[in-house]
Amino acid sequence: MAKIKNSKDLIVLLLYAPGPSGKVCEPIQGQTRLMKMLFLFKEEIAGKLNLNEVIDDAAFPKFEPLDYGPYAGQVYADLEFLVNYQFVEILKDSAPELTEEERQEFDYWTATGGEDDDLDPTRSVGREFCLTKRGRAFVEKMRLWDDLSAAQMKVLQEFKTRCVSASLRSLLRYVYTNYENMTKKSLIRHEILD
Repeated sequence: MAKIKNSKDLIVLLLYAPGPSGKVCEPIQGQTRLMKMLFLFKEEIAGKLNLNEVIDDAAFPKFEPLDYGPYAGQVYADLEFLVNYQFVEILKDSAPELTEEERQEFDYWTATGGEDDDLDPTRSVGREFCLTKRGRAFVEKMRLWDDLSAAQMKVLQEFKTRCVSASLRSLLRYVYTNYENMTKKSLIRHEILD
C-alpha cells in the first residue's frame, strides 16, 4: 500500500470505516464533528496504531487553536473538494437542527477563507456526509482500508463508533477537557465546559 499523503484520503478513510452498525461507509454528522474527529485521530489514534507506516505526517491537517477549539481550514476545503468531485455526498433529509457551535465555526471559516471559496452553508453545514459509490470505489481501489491490519481496523471502527454516537456537545467537551492548549482562544470554552 502506498502511504496516504493528503488529508482528503484521511477523510474518505474515516467515512469508509464502519461505525456503530458495523457496516462500512456509515455517514458522519456535520463538518464540526468531522474536524474534531480528524484532530482526535491525529492526536490519539495514529500513533498508537503505528499508522505512520501507512499515513505520511504531512497528510494530517495543521490544527491551530482558534475561536472554536482545534481548527484546520483545510478540512472544510477538502470536504468541499470531495463533494464537488462526487466522492462524498451530503444527505439532506437526515439533518437535525444546526448546533450553534457548527454555525459559528463555519461562519468563522467562511469569513477568513479565500476569495475562491465557493461554499454554500445551507448545503453542507450540519448535514450528514457519506461516501458515494465513486468514493467507495476509490477507497477500495487504493486499498486504503483493506491494507490495514485487523487490529487497526478494529480500533478505527471503535473510534468512529464513539465519535458518531456521542452528541456534538460531548465530543467538544472531550476535546476541550483533554486538549486545553487548543482551546485557549476559544470563544465558547466556558459554554462547553459548564
